[in-house]
Amino acid sequence: MPRSNPDRYQRRAWMAALIVLTVLAGTLVWQRSRFTRASAYVAGNPDKGAALFFGKKQCATCHSINGSGGAVAPDLSQTHPGTPGMGWLTAVLWNHAPGMFRQMRHGNVGYPQLDAQEMAHVLAFLYREASRGRRGNPESGERVFQEKGCSHCHSVRASGAHAAPDLSAVSANTSIWTGAMWNHAQAMLHPLTKALGRWPQFTGEEMNDLVTYAGAAGKSADAKVSPGDAGRGRQVFERKCAECHSVRGQGGSVGPELGPDREMPLGEADFAAVLWNHAPAMLRKMGGSSLLLQAGEVADLHAFLVSLRYFEPSGSALDGERAFTERGCAHCHGPAAQGTKLGPQLRAGAEPFTGVSFTTALWRHGPHMLDRAEETGVEWPVLQPADIGDLVSFLNEPARK
Repeated sequence: MPRSNPDRYQRRAWMAALIVLTVLAGTLVWQRSRFTRASAYVAGNPDKGAALFFGKKQCATCHSINGSGGAVAPDLSQTHPGTPGMGWLTAVLWNHAPGMFRQMRHGNVGYPQLDAQEMAHVLAFLYREASRGRRGNPESGERVFQEKGCSHCHSVRASGAHAAPDLSAVSANTSIWTGAMWNHAQAMLHPLTKALGRWPQFTGEEMNDLVTYAGAAGKSADAKVSPGDAGRGRQVFERKCAECHSVRGQGGSVGPELGPDREMPLGEADFAAVLWNHAPAMLRKMGGSSLLLQAGEVADLHAFLVSLRYFEPSGSALDGERAFTERGCAHCHGPAAQGTKLGPQLRAGAEPFTGVSFTTALWRHGPHMLDRAEETGVEWPVLQPADIGDLVSFLNEPARK
């Protein structure tokens, strides 16, 4: 028996509703994935990079990370990363390559070979560690403790007042310290501004020195918090920050956009200083009550915000062609990277260059390039972080006929 018209119309209505729901669900997944894509390191696992750095690649024979490792070459955690993160790392690695190659040869140290995946892991590790901060100066921290008015309420050991807890009871771990400061900012706001007439402001360096001073005096200086995880940090951001702040336009508009286009301090102490300095304004926006942050959440949130600045570098092929000539690469490889008797063709083949594969190629062929540069008297080119994306774009562009 044929279906009645009402039945047919009802079926069509259900089909239309199903299509609408499918499209809506897909849109929501896509919108949510915009946070997901930004939340993790573009390539590489920093923990695997640490294992390579301290393990079979033997980078720690010469270099150290926060004092752990060799003393032949600089501590690689002491310089905060520039933007874009991956481009900054590639430029630093390239610019210091001659000194590293010569040092390895002089010390008869084996040259570590890295494939693209291993390079991705090491770069992610170095970027994470450069963002975590260094140990501050406790003598300078004592001066900050007095000058910023902390001593009006707090003490460190016997020095200072006793209206508020002794700060040496707080760990020197910056994530623990940051969480404690943020969680108690509401209670401190009125008495502190009444006593000092202002809310004291800190630079990242001052905050770092203060944390080191207080932690050096306490028994909890060695308390540990695992390195932050950018994926978990995205979840913290969505739960506790996205109502006011946005990332790439996704989130609230009460507070400033925190995406990669906004310049932000990346060190742990810088992050602590920013939270503290803006606490009064944020508390007013939140109606006087704050969301509590655990130490692990602070570390994860920091890792998420840092990870937004570590992305595949993009650039202009035209600017890359100009940089290729101005930096001296064209001297050996030709103005169009077509290759000469002094150097091979560099145009990408079937697989285009990425930031990681470009860095891997520079590292793999670096010693030979140094030999050739010294033979021909060519000065080693110095690269800027912004050059990397431009050079990758240029080398990926098909050669002009």
